[in-house]
Amino acid sequence: MVRNFLFHRVHPKRDPLWDPMDVALFDKCIRYISKRYAVVLFEDLVKDKINMSQKNKFATIMFDDGYKDNIEYALPILEKYNVKASFYVVTDCIDKNIPTWTHILEHAFQATNKTKIELPFEVLPIELREKYFSNKDELLRFTGQLKPFLKTIPHQKREEILKHIEKQFDDVEAPKLMMNWDDVRKLKELGHYIGSHSVTHSMLGTMESENDIEQELKVSGNRIKEELGYFPKTISYPIGSYDERTKILSRKVGYEIGLAVKQDVFNPKKEDLFEVSRIELYNEPWWKTKLRISNRLENIKKIIRYR
Repeated sequence: MVRNFLFHRVHPKRDPLWDPMDVALFDKCIRYISKRYAVVLFEDLVKDKINMSQKNKFATIMFDDGYKDNIEYALPILEKYNVKASFYVVTDCIDKNIPTWTHILEHAFQATNKTKIELPFEVLPIELREKYFSNKDELLRFTGQLKPFLKTIPHQKREEILKHIEKQFDDVEAPKLMMNWDDVRKLKELGHYIGSHSVTHSMLGTMESENDIEQELKVSGNRIKEELGYFPKTISYPIGSYDERTKILSRKVGYEIGLAVKQDVFNPKKEDLFEVSRIELYNEPWWKTKLRISNRLENIKKIIRYR
């Protein structure tokens, strides 16, 4: 059994739409996890063919996306506790210093001075097709409804809507928040692992074209190989979106591991290496974070769900 703990951003500045984990909370998480589990790289477990179901309590630390705060705020804490982590980067985001589409979307609604949005797309519910905003709180509430819905629709439709929003909110520029390749190389040199999180952070399970899925997988892996000298073992599926096609194509292009989310402990007897479970941790009260780390929170939810 392996507890794979997933992080994204670690930063002292708060964000009302997607709040990074506070630096002090991240320190507490790493200290707590490292005291209770043997913290290793998941890639090393697989490489050394360690019996992941044995009594040893294994844990891994993982980061998705490739934000600059990973090296500014998270890395010193990892070094403090002598913990190695795996970082899964979106190669276009590293190349161009642009955040993922989810972050760009949220930033646009927070930063714009526009007071109206028009989204004339039949795939959207009526209440999301047009909206006037009298204040920032209304913009935030609208985004909180729009983003989850965009994750449920086909990739091509989502891309059309995102481009439409970008044109309407032309007073906003994407923030510069990502690591560069020198940062990524530094992590590798320090003994951390670098894997792929696709080229553009597209939701692979919602893409219609298998060729497009394969390109996201192959091009990102090859880009990492160009910069770091190896094709990565691991693909972390963006936003946890994957299907059987994604798994087959991941194996085809050369990956050995595929990471999902699932909010559960990875059980190698029940899951294969192309849908590895991870437990995502958030900027929450410590009591709730501890429940997530122990997996008790999900167990409580399951009990309630089945009653």
